[in-house]
Amino acid sequence: MWHAKHATELKLPTSWQQIPNGTLYCNALNRYFSHWLSNILGDQILKLGGLSAEIGLDLPMRHQLVISPEIPQNLTALCLHPCTSVVRSKVTELPLIEESIDACLLANNLNFCADPHRLLREITRVTTESGLLFISLFNPLSILAFKRQFHQTPYEKFPFRQYPTWLIIDWLELLNFDILQCENLALQHRQHFSLFSPLTVIIAQKRTCSLSSQAQKIQFHQEDVFSPEAAFKRINE
Repeated sequence: MWHAKHATELKLPTSWQQIPNGTLYCNALNRYFSHWLSNILGDQILKLGGLSAEIGLDLPMRHQLVISPEIPQNLTALCLHPCTSVVRSKVTELPLIEESIDACLLANNLNFCADPHRLLREITRVTTESGLLFISLFNPLSILAFKRQFHQTPYEKFPFRQYPTWLIIDWLELLNFDILQCENLALQHRQHFSLFSPLTVIIAQKRTCSLSSQAQKIQFHQEDVFSPEAAFKRINE
């Protein structure tokens, strides 16, 4: 039986260079997400993990926060940018207050996450109302469906999980996210989108709905309708 929570912890790659064709994946995501940057309202951008950190979001005067369980050299170099901060922490236990992030980038984190529900709940907690969520996943309908792990060298292996797109969308909708766009992403700039492309991208926006609203009570004045005085009055009229 399939369970959302994996029995063992999975290791998150810290760079696209650790994944075969990783540079192609990274470039494709850069091109795609660049069209959505103008929709971000606010100054705080969260990138989770090294894969998200290497996606270039050209947002002048915006603060980009990278949170990763490991801080290798490629992430340390990001600290040289005046508008970027790097913090070491579990991505399922974000050291942030509620509704403090205006947009969150989740580049294939779910594929390497043992507890995807917890990760999405944490993102929901820290994202502001109307905040944007950018997600990329490996497409389970692509040739990657036959793989269970990535490795560039025999000594460094990254087991990963596959999710059908409809399942992720269902989880997001339960967390009060509206799905703005969802499609499979071609790797080359001139290629057409295909059902079997290796990447799937989802753009979602958080909507906070009040759960405390109560239906307005309808007052029915029985004495005014069925009293003898009212009945004779209606007859006389």
